[in-house]
Amino acid sequence: MVAIDRDYRESWVATDRHAGHDVWTCNENDGQIHGTIVGVHLESCIGCMKCQDVCPVDVFIAFEYDNSAVVDPVREKTCIFCLACEVACPTEAIAVQSSMGSDDTLNALLG
Repeated sequence: MVAIDRDYRESWVATDRHAGHDVWTCNENDGQIHGTIVGVHLESCIGCMKCQDVCPVDVFIAFEYDNSAVVDPVREKTCIFCLACEVACPTEAIAVQSSMGSDDTLNALLG
């Protein structure tokens, strides 16, 4: 399992829209990332729903993708950049857009 490419907003291409957010692709083998503010790499998501459990603003909903349960950031515009979802994700399938030091906050929490 591969973690999300945290630079996908610069190196991938928004090729579609789904439930009000962008769908990003790089090449066929890299899969899809849903969302821009909150990105979820669908191939890395194991559907544990931990992000959904910890998100204080209900960004995520359960979604079926390629016959598997995953999460979809359908309410990404409500994100408050707390990074709880990134910390809770066991497969590093989520990347919240850097805002107001969010990368520094995440590094402090994980470090």
